[in-house]
Formats: sequence, structure tokens, C-alpha cells
Amino acid sequence: MKKFLYSNYTKTIAVLLFIVSIVLGALTVTNGIAEYCNERELIYGFESDFNEARHFETLLVAPEGAVFNAVHDLYNQFDEEVIQALEKGFSIVDPGSYEGVIREWLDDMYCADKINYYVKWNNKVFTNCGATSEKELMTAQFYRLTKRDENGNIDRVSSQNRYYSYSFFDELSLYDMTPSIVICTSVKEAYVNECKVVWDRQATVVHDTFKIALICVIAALLLLIYLLCVCGKNKDGEHKSMWLDNIWTEVHLAAIGGTLLGAVVICVILLDDYFTGHFPYNLMNMVVGLVAAIASAVVITSTLSIIRNIKCKRFVESSIIVRVIRWCWRVFVKVVKWFIRKLKTFKNAISYSLSQKTGAILISMLFAYTAIISVCCLFTFLNFILFAFWIMVGFAVFGFACFVVSYRAKDIDEIRKGVSEVRNGNVAYKIPELKSEDMKALATNINDIAKGLDESVSAKVKAERMKTELITNVSHDLKTPLTSIISYTELLANVEGLPEEAKDYAQIIANKSDRLKTLTQDLFDISKVQSGNESVVLEKLDVSLLINQSLGEHDNEIKESELPFCVNAPKELYISADGRKMSRVVSNLINNMLKYSMKNTRVFITASDKDGEVVMEFKNIASYPMNFSADEIVGRFVRGDESRTQEGNGLGLAIAKSYTEICNGKFEIVLDGDMFKAILKFRKYS
Repeated sequence: MKKFLYSNYTKTIAVLLFIVSIVLGALTVTNGIAEYCNERELIYGFESDFNEARHFETLLVAPEGAVFNAVHDLYNQFDEEVIQALEKGFSIVDPGSYEGVIREWLDDMYCADKINYYVKWNNKVFTNCGATSEKELMTAQFYRLTKRDENGNIDRVSSQNRYYSYSFFDELSLYDMTPSIVICTSVKEAYVNECKVVWDRQATVVHDTFKIALICVIAALLLLIYLLCVCGKNKDGEHKSMWLDNIWTEVHLAAIGGTLLGAVVICVILLDDYFTGHFPYNLMNMVVGLVAAIASAVVITSTLSIIRNIKCKRFVESSIIVRVIRWCWRVFVKVVKWFIRKLKTFKNAISYSLSQKTGAILISMLFAYTAIISVCCLFTFLNFILFAFWIMVGFAVFGFACFVVSYRAKDIDEIRKGVSEVRNGNVAYKIPELKSEDMKALATNINDIAKGLDESVSAKVKAERMKTELITNVSHDLKTPLTSIISYTELLANVEGLPEEAKDYAQIIANKSDRLKTLTQDLFDISKVQSGNESVVLEKLDVSLLINQSLGEHDNEIKESELPFCVNAPKELYISADGRKMSRVVSNLINNMLKYSMKNTRVFITASDKDGEVVMEFKNIASYPMNFSADEIVGRFVRGDESRTQEGNGLGLAIAKSYTEICNGKFEIVLDGDMFKAILKFRKYS
């Protein structure tokens, strides 16, 4: 089932079905709108029942509007004085003047042939159906009655209480407060029956369109949800991306928004041209279907691409806005760092100048001081002799100070230079002979210290070189006789008729020879790497594969030890190192665990990514008291098991540390009670 759900064929079919659903929905809506709007009158207004149809509301209120317009036209003929009189409550219009104007407006109503009306202005009646009272019209299915008495009180009765329209009687009081008015309107039965047929037909069109469109939308949503769940993954749960995912997210969003807006605009334009008779119906359906197919294809493609980037954790990287922000931030950080470096450079330059040119700076300070004294002496210009005296004193002090400071500053600069050379490792540097006696003694002591350091370092380097050469030569010289011993031991063990006791002795010789061979090879390797003669070939290494291969090589020993190995090394975790060297490192650490772990305890090997570093940890519980420090145990020929009950030569951790460091890694031993941890750290491969 999982294979079927994540199959590319299933996904392709789902996309096609999604596009088909959108196209069918668009065609259904477009055809429904066209069929609904093709009616001569739009009767259906989404009412639940025909008796609530709002279409008749404007018809029933038409006579009220006609009466209001008649009064409005009549009173607009008067000037400002008449209007002021009207505002005070006077009626200056002859009642007989209303008759002609009201009748004219009633006859000109657009819906006079669809309604019956009864209008009574004071005692004057206007009707188009011969009604003698308003009650005759209130028996119709749709009617409206509005009354106004002499005091301006208004009453309304309607067959559609829900849809009360604004009454023109509310504004009539601005013109005339005196007349009593009765207006009753009903819709003719024949027109009501005609509208009932149209209402039913339009309601059927709208309901059918809504149902089919809703089914298409639900189908499209279900397909979209399925595609959102399975896109970007295969049956194994691995995240997969496509070439479309390399397009910026903003481009996809713009494509989605632009396509949807463009599709809606095109459909509206096509409908408008169709209603005006400029576009045929069949061609409109073809264009709408094509536009809906293209729009849905673009939307689903861009949407799935965005979702794949989110699942693959590439959404931020695929956004041009985020990239621009990151680029601006990097530029800002670089500018800040450059500014800080310049400040440090300026500070160092000032500090260097202050330390390098002590004499010049002190002379400048003395010059400023003498100049101040001279300026102060200027105030004594009224006394020429006193002024000349101070001037001479100032020059004398200045000259003497310059001589003393220059004499001393040169010696200080020489001592500073010598100390700096020794600190930087140039212990062979000698401070030249100085002029001042106290500075000369200080320079001699510094030279003696440098000489002692030089002799000590030379002796240490010589001793280390001799030790390395000795180990290398001994290891090399042992190989040839050791090879002969191993060969003859094998021949001796295969001699027919050899007593069992002699075979046991031969086996013991073979075992000890193998151990001696391993020791010789370890000595040769450690001396080679510590002398700097070891070559390193850096390559991309899979940490999980490296650990699992080493565990496979020690499979028999692990089974015999009955130690549970708990390994947690995730895949796709890479480092840059020498494969042969790192295989030796991991093998040595596993050997160390097998030899020195307490019985019935678990052994842990983990690898993880921490802040851009790949950290490998090898942890076990020691079977002996660890009375040593972390620095001591990684030395040559140093063993934590002081009783030496286990086989070993004390070189395993030393080789592991040396190989790790020449592969640009860090090797660290941590002792936590009885817990022994070996930690390897490498920069993550990129």
C-alpha cells in the first residue's frame, strides 16, 4: 500500500484528477452564471421560499416614489421665501395642484403594467384597477400598505415584513405636513405566476451549479491533501527534490497569485463578451476550460514545489528575500569586522609607536612642557631681563631633557626588542652591548636566559630525535629475524610425527612471535608518525560505515567477550580524513574496550553532529582502578592496567591520538569515575 501511495504514477494521476476537478468546477460555475443571467429578469435572490422573493419589493414601493417625486417637483418651483415658509409649517400650495402632477408620475411608472395601486391624497383617489379602498388590494399574494395622517404619523403593512424598504414618506414632511395619504400596492396575479416559474428555474440552476461545484471543490481538496502528504518523499521515506524546486519561492508565489488573478479576469471578460453577444457560447466554454487547466496546473506545480522545499528544509534557502537579507547581514558583519580590525590596527599602531619611539614621544612631551613655560613667561614682557632669563632656562632644560631621554630610550628599545625575539622563539638572539650600566646588566641577564633556553631546547630535540631513530632502527632490524622465526615456527608445526608437547611449544612460540610482530609494527608506526614522515591522504569518510566496518572486523572477539555494544552512528555523517589511519584508530579503541571493559557491562559507541563538528565517543566501564591522568594514558608504553594481566604494549592510544591529530582531528580522553571515554572531534565535511 505504501509503495502504491508513494508511486510516481499515482502522484501523476492525482495531479491530472486535480486539474480535471478544477476544470469541471470552473465550467460548471461559468455555465451556471451564463444560464442564470440569460433570463430577462433576475427573480431568484437566494431566498428559501418564493414568498420571500425580494424582487417584488421595488415594485411595491414604486407608487410611493412617484407621489414623492410629484411633490418634490411641485415644490421645487418656489423661491427661497416659500421654502422658509414651508419650514415653519405653512402649506401655500393649492391642494388641487397635486392632482395633475401625481397622476402624471403614476402613469409614467416603469412597472405600471405589473402592479395594481390605490393612492388617496386627502380625499382624492388615484388607481389603475378601479379599487374603491385599500382593502381590495390587500387580498393579493404580494402587497404593501402605507398610511400617513394629518399629524405626520406613518403606519406600514406588508406581506413581506422581512424586507421593509426605505419609505419616501419619511422625507415628505420636508415639503408638506398637512395632507393625509394612503398608498396601497399589489402585484398582479398573472405577473406573480410568471415570476414563480422563472424563480423556480433560476433556483434550480443555482442549486445544481452549487452542488456540482462543491463536489468538484471537495474532490480537488482531497487530491490536494494527498499530494501535499506524499510529495517530496518516496516509499522509503527519503526526501526527494525536483529541478523546479531550485526556482525561488517568490517566483512560485507570484506565479500562483498571478495565475489565479489572471484566470478570474479572463473568465469575467469572457462572460461579459458573451452577454453582449460578442463571444459564442461554445468557444467561451473551450477558453474557460483551457484557462482553468493551465491555472490549476501552475498552481498545483508551484504549491507542491514549495511544500517539497519545506519538507527538505530548503524553504529558507530557496527564498530570494531571505537570501538578500542574509547577504545584507553578511555584508554588514564584514563591514563591522573590517571596522573593528581597523580600530585594532590603529590601536596597535598607536601602541607600537608608543613602545618603539619612546625617546621621540618623551621629547615631544618635554617640548610641549617647555613651550607652556615659555608662554607663561610672555606675561613678564614688561620686564625684559626676567623674560630673557626664563627663555634661557627653558631652552637649557629642554636640551638637557632631550639628551637624557634619548640616551635612555635607545637602551630601552634594544631590551624590548630582545625580549620580543626570545618570546617569539628566537632564543639565539643576543641583545647588543648597551651604554648605561643598569641597562647593560639587565641585557646580560636576558641573554643568559635565552642561552639557557636554547641549550635546553637543543638537548631535548636531540634526545627526542635519538629516541625516535633508535625505535625506528630497532623496529626495522627486528623485522627480518622475526619474520624468520614466524616462518620456521609454521614449518615446525607442520612436521609430521612431532610430539604433542612440541606442537604446544611451537604454538606458544607462534603466539609470542605474532605479539612481538604487532609490537614491532606499532613501534615503527608511532616513530614514523611522530617524526613527521607519515604521509596522509585526506578523503571523504562516512563515519557510520567506518565504525561498522571496524566492528565487523572484530565480530568474533565481540561475540567471545559477551559485551553488549550499543552503537548509534547516523548515516550521511561525513568527515575529511585518511581512511586507513582512521580505521586503525577505531580498531585500536575497540581493542581497548574488549581488553579492559568490566564483564557484564555495556559498551557505547556514538557519533553525532554538534555545532558543525562530528563527535565520535567510545565509552566503557573499566575493570580496574584508573589511577592515572588523561594525559598520562596517551603516552607511549603507558598502560592503565598496572598489573598487566591483559595483553598489550601501551601504544594503542598513543597511535590513535597521533593518527587522529595528523588527520586534522582532536583526540581527548575523559575519566569519569570508572567510566573511560575516548572522544574524537573532526570538522564536518562540506
